[in-house]
Amino acid sequence: MWPNVIGEERVKQILKNALASGKLPGAYLFSGPEGTGKDAMAIEFAKAINCTSPHANGLEACDECASCSAIANFASPAVMFVHALPKSSDRDDAELKEEDVAIVREQRAMKAADPYFHIEIPRAQAIHVGQIRELRLSLARSIAGAKRRVVILGEAHRMNTQSQNAFLKTLEEPHADTLIILTSSNPNALLPTVRSRTQDVRFDVLSNVEIAEALRERESLPEDQSNFLARLAAGNYSRARGMIGEDVRAMRSEIVQFLRMGLSKSRKNAAVEIDKFLPRSGGSRFLEKRQAVEQRLLLLTLWLRDALALSTGSEDEIINQDQVEDLQKFVSRFGEPKSIIAAIGCVDRAMHRTKLQLQLRGVMLELVVELESALL
Repeated sequence: MWPNVIGEERVKQILKNALASGKLPGAYLFSGPEGTGKDAMAIEFAKAINCTSPHANGLEACDECASCSAIANFASPAVMFVHALPKSSDRDDAELKEEDVAIVREQRAMKAADPYFHIEIPRAQAIHVGQIRELRLSLARSIAGAKRRVVILGEAHRMNTQSQNAFLKTLEEPHADTLIILTSSNPNALLPTVRSRTQDVRFDVLSNVEIAEALRERESLPEDQSNFLARLAAGNYSRARGMIGEDVRAMRSEIVQFLRMGLSKSRKNAAVEIDKFLPRSGGSRFLEKRQAVEQRLLLLTLWLRDALALSTGSEDEIINQDQVEDLQKFVSRFGEPKSIIAAIGCVDRAMHRTKLQLQLRGVMLELVVELESALL
Protein backbone atom coordinates (compact mmCIF):
# COMPACT_ATOMS: atom_id res chain seq x y z
CA MET A 1 0.00 0.00 0.00
CA TRP A 2 1.28 3.46 -0.96
CA PRO A 3 4.85 2.27 -1.67
CA ASN A 4 6.23 5.83 -1.71
CA VAL A 5 5.81 5.84 2.08
CA ILE A 6 8.04 3.59 4.17
CA GLY A 7 6.22 1.34 6.62
CA GLU A 8 3.40 2.89 8.70
CA GLU A 9 0.92 0.24 7.52
CA ARG A 10 -1.47 1.03 10.38
CA VAL A 11 -1.60 4.72 9.42
CA LYS A 12 -2.07 3.85 5.74
CA GLN A 13 -5.06 1.69 6.61
CA ILE A 14 -6.63 4.44 8.72
CA LEU A 15 -6.38 6.91 5.85
CA LYS A 16 -7.55 4.42 3.23
CA ASN A 17 -10.59 3.61 5.34
CA ALA A 18 -11.38 7.32 5.52
CA LEU A 19 -11.02 7.63 1.73
CA ALA A 20 -13.23 4.59 1.15
CA SER A 21 -15.95 5.96 3.42
CA GLY A 22 -15.88 9.36 1.71
CA LYS A 23 -16.01 10.98 5.15
CA LEU A 24 -12.84 12.97 5.66
CA PRO A 25 -12.49 15.30 8.66
CA GLY A 26 -11.76 18.96 8.17
CA ALA A 27 -8.26 18.59 9.61
CA TYR A 28 -5.76 15.90 10.53
CA LEU A 29 -2.79 16.07 12.88
CA PHE A 30 -0.05 13.68 11.76
CA SER A 31 2.06 13.38 14.91
CA GLY A 32 5.04 11.22 15.76
CA PRO A 33 8.83 11.02 15.85
CA GLU A 34 11.02 12.78 13.29
CA GLY A 35 11.94 10.89 10.14
CA THR A 36 8.88 8.63 10.11
CA GLY A 37 7.35 10.06 6.93
CA LYS A 38 4.58 12.37 8.13
CA ASP A 39 5.11 14.84 5.28
CA ALA A 40 5.54 11.97 2.81
CA MET A 41 2.23 10.51 3.93
CA ALA A 42 0.49 13.89 3.67
CA ILE A 43 1.73 14.30 0.08
CA GLU A 44 0.70 10.76 -0.82
CA PHE A 45 -2.73 11.32 0.72
CA ALA A 46 -3.16 14.54 -1.28
CA LYS A 47 -2.28 12.65 -4.46
CA ALA A 48 -4.76 9.87 -3.68
CA ILE A 49 -7.52 12.42 -3.07
CA ASN A 50 -6.94 14.32 -6.32
CA CYS A 51 -5.65 11.59 -8.68
CA THR A 52 -7.55 11.50 -11.98
CA SER A 53 -6.73 7.83 -12.69
CA PRO A 54 -6.64 6.15 -9.29
CA HIS A 55 -6.07 2.43 -8.71
CA ALA A 56 -7.53 0.05 -6.10
CA ASN A 57 -11.08 1.41 -6.06
CA GLY A 58 -9.90 5.00 -5.92
CA LEU A 59 -7.54 4.48 -2.96
CA GLU A 60 -4.17 4.40 -4.76
CA ALA A 61 -2.72 7.35 -6.68
CA CYS A 62 -1.48 6.44 -10.15
CA ASP A 63 1.66 8.59 -9.81
CA GLU A 64 1.44 9.30 -13.54
CA CYS A 65 -1.43 11.70 -14.20
CA ALA A 66 -0.99 15.46 -14.40
CA SER A 67 -2.48 15.93 -10.93
CA CYS A 68 -0.09 13.45 -9.26
CA SER A 69 2.93 14.95 -11.02
CA ALA A 70 1.98 18.50 -10.09
CA ILE A 71 1.40 17.60 -6.43
CA ALA A 72 4.68 15.68 -6.21
CA ASN A 73 6.52 18.74 -7.56
CA PHE A 74 4.70 21.25 -5.33
CA ALA A 75 3.29 22.81 -8.49
CA SER A 76 -0.39 22.02 -7.98
CA PRO A 77 -2.88 24.75 -7.07
CA ALA A 78 -4.74 22.04 -5.16
CA VAL A 79 -1.99 21.57 -2.57
CA MET A 80 -0.44 24.27 -0.40
CA PHE A 81 2.67 23.45 1.62
CA VAL A 82 3.35 25.85 4.50
CA HIS A 83 6.57 25.74 6.52
CA ALA A 84 8.75 28.00 8.62
CA LEU A 85 10.32 30.96 6.81
CA PRO A 86 12.92 33.53 7.84
CA LYS A 87 11.46 36.84 8.90
CA SER A 88 13.21 39.84 7.38
CA SER A 89 11.59 42.37 9.72
CA ASP A 90 8.97 42.74 12.44
CA ARG A 91 6.33 43.53 9.82
CA ASP A 92 4.09 40.53 9.07
CA ASP A 93 3.85 41.49 5.40
CA ALA A 94 7.60 41.96 4.94
CA GLU A 95 8.91 40.23 1.84
CA LEU A 96 11.76 37.73 1.94
CA LYS A 97 15.22 38.85 1.00
CA GLU A 98 16.41 37.78 -2.42
CA GLU A 99 18.98 35.36 -0.99
CA ASP A 100 16.32 33.81 1.25
CA VAL A 101 14.01 33.30 -1.72
CA ALA A 102 16.74 31.35 -3.51
CA ILE A 103 17.31 29.12 -0.48
CA VAL A 104 13.58 28.50 -0.02
CA ARG A 105 13.25 27.48 -3.67
CA GLU A 106 16.24 25.17 -3.38
CA GLN A 107 14.93 23.53 -0.22
CA ARG A 108 11.43 23.07 -1.62
CA ALA A 109 12.87 21.51 -4.79
CA MET A 110 14.81 19.04 -2.65
CA LYS A 111 11.65 18.27 -0.68
CA ALA A 112 9.77 17.67 -3.93
CA ALA A 113 12.49 15.29 -5.10
CA ASP A 114 12.45 13.47 -1.76
CA PRO A 115 9.49 13.90 0.62
CA TYR A 116 11.68 12.58 3.47
CA PHE A 117 14.04 15.52 3.03
CA HIS A 118 14.00 17.80 6.07
CA ILE A 119 13.71 21.46 5.05
CA GLU A 120 16.39 23.58 6.74
CA ILE A 121 16.36 27.32 6.07
CA PRO A 122 18.69 29.71 7.96
CA ARG A 123 16.84 31.91 10.48
CA ALA A 124 13.57 30.10 9.79
CA GLN A 125 12.53 29.52 13.38
CA ALA A 126 8.77 29.98 13.14
CA ILE A 127 5.67 29.91 10.99
CA HIS A 128 4.68 33.57 11.24
CA VAL A 129 1.23 35.03 11.60
CA GLY A 130 1.65 36.77 8.24
CA GLN A 131 1.92 33.35 6.58
CA ILE A 132 -1.30 32.23 8.25
CA ARG A 133 -3.13 35.36 7.15
CA GLU A 134 -1.89 34.83 3.59
CA LEU A 135 -3.11 31.23 3.79
CA ARG A 136 -6.58 32.38 4.84
CA LEU A 137 -6.75 34.74 1.86
CA SER A 138 -5.69 31.94 -0.50
CA LEU A 139 -8.35 29.59 0.87
CA ALA A 140 -11.00 32.23 0.20
CA ARG A 141 -10.26 31.97 -3.52
CA SER A 142 -11.77 29.17 -5.56
CA ILE A 143 -9.66 26.71 -7.53
CA ALA A 144 -10.49 24.74 -10.66
CA GLY A 145 -9.55 21.24 -11.74
CA ALA A 146 -9.16 19.68 -8.29
CA LYS A 147 -11.38 17.38 -6.27
CA ARG A 148 -10.27 18.80 -2.94
CA ARG A 149 -7.74 21.39 -1.84
CA VAL A 150 -5.16 20.11 0.67
CA VAL A 151 -3.15 22.35 3.00
CA ILE A 152 -0.05 20.74 4.54
CA LEU A 153 1.40 22.62 7.51
CA GLY A 154 4.86 21.11 8.00
CA GLU A 155 6.26 21.14 11.54
CA ALA A 156 3.10 22.85 12.72
CA HIS A 157 4.54 23.22 16.24
CA ARG A 158 6.69 26.02 14.82
CA MET A 159 3.64 28.27 14.85
CA ASN A 160 3.94 30.70 17.74
CA THR A 161 0.94 31.50 19.91
CA GLN A 162 -0.14 34.41 17.71
CA SER A 163 0.07 32.25 14.59
CA GLN A 164 -1.86 29.41 16.22
CA ASN A 165 -4.63 31.74 17.35
CA ALA A 166 -4.86 33.12 13.81
CA PHE A 167 -4.89 29.59 12.39
CA LEU A 168 -7.64 28.61 14.82
CA LYS A 169 -10.06 30.76 12.83
CA THR A 170 -9.36 28.60 9.76
CA LEU A 171 -10.04 25.42 11.75
CA GLU A 172 -13.23 26.86 13.22
CA GLU A 173 -14.54 27.90 9.79
CA PRO A 174 -13.52 24.96 7.57
CA HIS A 175 -14.07 25.08 3.83
CA ALA A 176 -16.08 22.13 2.55
CA ASP A 177 -13.62 21.50 -0.28
CA THR A 178 -10.47 21.80 1.85
CA LEU A 179 -8.53 19.29 3.95
CA ILE A 180 -5.90 20.58 6.37
CA ILE A 181 -3.03 18.34 7.49
CA LEU A 182 -0.74 19.45 10.30
CA THR A 183 2.46 17.44 10.73
CA SER A 184 4.43 17.64 13.96
CA SER A 185 7.07 15.80 15.97
CA ASN A 186 6.15 17.95 18.98
CA PRO A 187 2.34 18.11 19.09
CA ASN A 188 2.35 19.17 22.75
CA ALA A 189 3.61 22.56 21.57
CA LEU A 190 0.27 23.12 19.85
CA LEU A 191 -2.52 24.86 21.71
CA PRO A 192 -5.20 22.51 23.09
CA THR A 193 -7.77 24.47 21.09
CA VAL A 194 -5.88 23.70 17.88
CA ARG A 195 -5.38 20.02 18.68
CA SER A 196 -9.01 19.55 19.66
CA ARG A 197 -10.12 20.59 16.17
CA THR A 198 -7.98 18.01 14.41
CA GLN A 199 -8.12 14.23 14.14
CA ASP A 200 -4.83 12.95 15.54
CA VAL A 201 -3.11 10.16 13.60
CA ARG A 202 -0.07 8.89 15.46
CA PHE A 203 2.93 7.64 13.47
CA ASP A 204 5.12 4.80 14.74
CA VAL A 205 8.92 4.65 14.96
CA LEU A 206 10.20 2.81 11.89
CA SER A 207 11.82 -0.56 12.50
CA ASN A 208 15.44 -1.29 11.64
CA VAL A 209 14.21 -3.78 9.04
CA GLU A 210 12.01 -1.17 7.32
CA ILE A 211 14.79 1.42 7.25
CA ALA A 212 17.42 -1.04 6.02
CA GLU A 213 15.12 -2.29 3.27
CA ALA A 214 14.36 1.28 2.16
CA LEU A 215 18.07 2.12 2.06
CA ARG A 216 18.77 -0.90 -0.13
CA GLU A 217 15.88 -0.20 -2.50
CA ARG A 218 16.05 3.61 -2.68
CA GLU A 219 19.75 4.28 -2.17
CA SER A 220 21.20 1.02 -3.58
CA LEU A 221 23.26 0.45 -0.44
CA PRO A 222 24.76 -2.97 0.25
CA GLU A 223 23.13 -5.03 2.98
CA ASP A 224 25.85 -4.61 5.61
CA GLN A 225 25.91 -0.81 5.26
CA SER A 226 22.12 -0.48 5.21
CA ASN A 227 21.81 -2.61 8.36
CA PHE A 228 24.54 -0.60 10.10
CA LEU A 229 22.94 2.77 9.32
CA ALA A 230 19.49 1.47 10.23
CA ARG A 231 20.71 0.57 13.72
CA LEU A 232 22.22 4.03 14.20
CA ALA A 233 19.11 5.77 12.84
CA ALA A 234 17.00 4.67 15.82
CA GLY A 235 13.76 4.66 13.83
CA ASN A 236 14.45 7.84 11.84
CA TYR A 237 14.80 7.24 8.08
CA SER A 238 15.86 10.84 7.40
CA ARG A 239 18.69 10.42 9.90
CA ALA A 240 19.83 7.22 8.18
CA ARG A 241 19.90 8.96 4.79
CA GLY A 242 21.85 11.86 6.26
CA MET A 243 24.66 9.47 7.23
CA ILE A 244 25.11 8.08 3.72
CA GLY A 245 28.53 9.03 2.38
CA GLU A 246 29.80 10.01 5.83
CA ASP A 247 32.56 8.13 7.59
CA VAL A 248 30.30 7.28 10.50
CA ARG A 249 32.74 4.82 12.06
CA ALA A 250 35.42 7.52 12.20
CA MET A 251 32.93 10.01 13.66
CA ARG A 252 32.06 7.55 16.43
CA SER A 253 35.76 7.17 17.27
CA GLU A 254 36.01 10.97 17.45
CA ILE A 255 33.05 10.98 19.82
CA VAL A 256 34.79 8.57 22.20
CA GLN A 257 37.96 10.69 22.11
CA PHE A 258 35.87 13.84 22.61
CA LEU A 259 34.39 12.35 25.78
CA ARG A 260 37.78 11.25 27.07
CA MET A 261 39.45 14.61 26.52
CA GLY A 262 36.39 16.59 27.50
CA LEU A 263 36.32 14.82 30.86
CA SER A 264 40.09 15.08 31.42
CA LYS A 265 39.61 18.51 33.04
CA SER A 266 42.14 19.89 30.57
CA ARG A 267 40.57 22.83 28.75
CA LYS A 268 43.41 22.78 26.24
CA ASN A 269 42.83 19.13 25.36
CA ALA A 270 39.08 19.71 25.27
CA ALA A 271 39.49 22.63 22.87
CA VAL A 272 41.62 20.48 20.55
CA GLU A 273 38.99 17.74 20.50
CA ILE A 274 36.22 20.25 19.92
CA ASP A 275 38.02 21.51 16.83
CA LYS A 276 38.18 17.91 15.62
CA PHE A 277 34.54 17.37 16.52
CA LEU A 278 33.41 20.39 14.52
CA PRO A 279 33.21 20.10 10.69
CA ARG A 280 36.58 20.61 9.07
CA SER A 281 35.39 22.36 5.93
CA GLY A 282 35.86 26.03 6.72
CA GLY A 283 34.21 27.08 3.48
CA SER A 284 30.92 25.32 4.17
CA ARG A 285 27.80 27.32 4.70
CA PHE A 286 26.73 27.66 8.33
CA LEU A 287 23.68 25.52 7.63
CA GLU A 288 25.85 22.63 6.46
CA LYS A 289 28.12 23.01 9.48
CA ARG A 290 25.16 23.03 11.83
CA GLN A 291 23.74 19.88 10.26
CA ALA A 292 27.12 18.17 10.63
CA VAL A 293 27.28 19.12 14.31
CA GLU A 294 23.74 17.89 14.85
CA GLN A 295 24.71 14.57 13.28
CA ARG A 296 27.64 14.19 15.67
CA LEU A 297 25.50 15.14 18.66
CA LEU A 298 22.95 12.52 17.65
CA LEU A 299 25.68 9.88 17.51
CA LEU A 300 26.90 11.05 20.92
CA THR A 301 23.39 10.68 22.31
CA LEU A 302 23.12 7.14 20.94
CA TRP A 303 26.53 6.28 22.43
CA LEU A 304 25.50 7.55 25.87
CA ARG A 305 22.22 5.66 25.64
CA ASP A 306 24.23 2.52 24.94
CA ALA A 307 26.30 3.27 28.04
CA LEU A 308 23.08 3.63 30.02
CA ALA A 309 21.82 0.30 28.67
CA LEU A 310 25.08 -1.36 29.66
CA SER A 311 24.99 0.18 33.15
CA THR A 312 21.45 -1.10 33.74
CA GLY A 313 22.04 -4.62 32.47
CA SER A 314 20.24 -4.14 29.15
CA GLU A 315 23.07 -5.19 26.84
CA ASP A 316 20.64 -6.46 24.20
CA GLU A 317 19.55 -2.85 23.57
CA ILE A 318 23.04 -1.63 22.65
CA ILE A 319 23.22 -0.17 19.13
CA ASN A 320 26.98 0.31 18.87
CA GLN A 321 27.74 -3.38 19.34
CA ASP A 322 31.20 -3.02 17.84
CA GLN A 323 32.15 -0.48 20.52
CA VAL A 324 31.24 -2.55 23.58
CA GLU A 325 34.81 -2.50 24.91
CA ASP A 326 34.92 1.31 24.88
CA LEU A 327 31.46 1.41 26.43
CA GLN A 328 32.54 -0.92 29.22
CA LYS A 329 35.55 1.29 30.01
CA PHE A 330 33.30 4.35 30.09
CA VAL A 331 30.73 2.67 32.34
CA SER A 332 33.42 1.38 34.72
CA ARG A 333 34.35 4.99 35.43
CA PHE A 334 31.11 6.91 34.90
CA GLY A 335 28.63 4.07 35.36
CA GLU A 336 26.00 5.67 37.57
CA PRO A 337 22.75 5.57 35.55
CA LYS A 338 21.59 8.91 36.97
CA SER A 339 24.87 10.52 35.87
CA ILE A 340 24.58 9.12 32.35
CA ILE A 341 20.95 10.30 32.15
CA ALA A 342 22.11 13.77 33.19
CA ALA A 343 24.79 13.64 30.46
CA ILE A 344 22.19 12.75 27.85
CA GLY A 345 20.23 15.79 28.99
CA CYS A 346 23.34 17.92 28.46
CA VAL A 347 23.62 16.73 24.86
CA ASP A 348 19.91 17.37 24.30
CA ARG A 349 20.39 20.96 25.45
CA ALA A 350 23.40 21.34 23.16
CA MET A 351 21.27 20.06 20.28
CA HIS A 352 18.62 22.68 21.11
CA ARG A 353 21.23 25.45 21.16
CA THR A 354 22.58 24.24 17.83
CA LYS A 355 19.10 24.35 16.29
CA LEU A 356 18.82 27.94 17.54
CA GLN A 357 21.86 28.59 15.32
CA LEU A 358 24.10 29.79 18.13
CA GLN A 359 27.89 29.93 17.71
CA LEU A 360 28.89 26.28 17.32
CA ARG A 361 32.25 26.31 19.10
CA GLY A 362 30.70 28.07 22.07
CA VAL A 363 27.92 25.48 22.20
CA MET A 364 30.48 22.66 22.30
CA LEU A 365 32.60 24.34 24.98
CA GLU A 366 29.50 24.76 27.11
CA LEU A 367 28.66 21.09 26.53
CA VAL A 368 32.07 20.03 27.86
CA VAL A 369 31.50 22.04 31.06
CA GLU A 370 28.04 20.53 31.52
CA LEU A 371 29.26 16.97 30.87
CA GLU A 372 31.98 17.44 33.51
CA SER A 373 29.37 18.55 36.01
CA ALA A 374 27.09 15.61 35.19
CA LEU A 375 29.67 12.82 35.12
CA LEU A 376 32.56 13.84 37.39
